[in-house]
Amino acid sequence: MSVSVFILLGTIYYVVAAPTADDPFKIVSANAYSSSRSISVGKHLDQVLSFWTDDKLKAAKPVMPNRKISSQGATKTQIINNDPPSFADGTIGSLQKAVIAEDTGKVSSKQVFGGTGRQTYTTGKIFWNNTGYSYGMCSGAIVTASNKDTIITAGHCCYDYDTKKFRINQNFIFIPGYKNGAQPYGKWAARTMTAYNSWTVNQNYNYDVCFVNLYTNSKGQHIQDLQGSEGVGSNYPRNQLTYSFGYPYNLAKGEVMQYCSGTTAASKYGNGYNGQTIPCDMTGGCSGGPWFQNFVTSTGVGYITSLNSFTINSISNYMNGPYFDSSIWSLYQQCVTK
Repeated sequence: MSVSVFILLGTIYYVVAAPTADDPFKIVSANAYSSSRSISVGKHLDQVLSFWTDDKLKAAKPVMPNRKISSQGATKTQIINNDPPSFADGTIGSLQKAVIAEDTGKVSSKQVFGGTGRQTYTTGKIFWNNTGYSYGMCSGAIVTASNKDTIITAGHCCYDYDTKKFRINQNFIFIPGYKNGAQPYGKWAARTMTAYNSWTVNQNYNYDVCFVNLYTNSKGQHIQDLQGSEGVGSNYPRNQLTYSFGYPYNLAKGEVMQYCSGTTAASKYGNGYNGQTIPCDMTGGCSGGPWFQNFVTSTGVGYITSLNSFTINSISNYMNGPYFDSSIWSLYQQCVTK
């Protein structure tokens, strides 16, 4: 067993592991469409979007890892992080601007959580088809990007460990604001998926993060222009009040967005995991849903600093999520221009 030292953007990673040819911070991507294919991009999008009937959407089942507490593992990672926080602000889309223009200015927290906060425009449900007649579901959120087409979700929502492939060609779509089958802002098809080797090769839950670039809609509109986007933060303080959103199957069968809130704490997972945990009764289906710090309950605005990743089988009613450090920020920066 060897000892290696990785230095990335001022953050020092001490890794004790068996030698491997795979660079844990290699960025890997998969594209949904190739110009060498016999059909046009438009035809490809028609096939993906028309695949999804109401029955298929409601038949989708969640994938969420349910882990055991572990103090041993092939990879041990200790992070010494002295980097200052980095952040990108969220944006207001044209659809929310129209609602704000009509608002009386007396928006309550109940209204924000129920349907008028920014998170109801930017957070949505993810779907894909598996082999046979089965379908998967997760959660995700639009993040600020110069390409105006980027969402964030969990790595395990994008990458299938059984097939060792990204789900990019499995009719992967995002539906913002999904509720009881309603699709008020339409369906959006995935164009590119990106994650770290640390997830796709090593299944390191510190990097259970995936960014998905979407196609524009049939009118050539970017999802960020319409829906707005959430801010992203890295190296934010730990042990802070945090709000988590998603579509858990154990509550309303994942048909309605739910949320949890509480002060984060160090996860008890072990195995070199540096993520945090939050009190939460959501389970599978909420995977990839955003965790917000500095969340303003009167507007639904905050900064995504983690996401729903996994539960621990011996600890009920708690959700675990990766800590967004400089490595996650670097991955984000690589994806927002694609």
